[in-house]
Amino acid sequence: MTIKYSKSLALATVIALTSLMMSPALAEDPVVPVTTTSVVETGTIHVLSRVINDNLGTKFPTDFMFNLKHWGTDVVGSPFIGTGNIGTTFVVTPGTYVVSSPIVDGYYGSWYNEGITNGFIDLQAGDVVTIVRIHNDAGIADVVIEQPATEDGGLLPNTATPWYNYLIVGSLITAAGALGFRKFALNSK
Repeated sequence: MTIKYSKSLALATVIALTSLMMSPALAEDPVVPVTTTSVVETGTIHVLSRVINDNLGTKFPTDFMFNLKHWGTDVVGSPFIGTGNIGTTFVVTPGTYVVSSPIVDGYYGSWYNEGITNGFIDLQAGDVVTIVRIHNDAGIADVVIEQPATEDGGLLPNTATPWYNYLIVGSLITAAGALGFRKFALNSK
């Protein structure tokens, strides 16, 4: 089987291919890139550690450890050491997060931030949340009891000993007994 081409068909094919090749759309890259934006919105959580040592405590913000968890799993960078003024910053996807700090002997802690309860954060896209853990020492404050002075500047005797109290109570009982005996003796005459 032989195929015969006519000169007019061959010429029409050459013209069609030439015009396609000269077309501005084909002169550029035939693959047109499609721009897609896959925007993953995030939120920011700042965790700060504060310490109040008003009862003989000696700890610093860096003496406390923290965890930031999302659905029970630590996020990247957690656990971490507490920091004071600067804090520790996490840029994370929206969701529910829990900040926690283990108990340290001699200190009790509380969370400080409006809308945050017990370290639970409901983070929305674009939110910037700062949460502060306040560690307060639970010791007994050093109380100085001043001794009252006498008129001439000397110190009054310490009357808070048990022996002094027994002496006073004993004297009162003796006096009451003597008065009672005297009244009894007068009535029996």
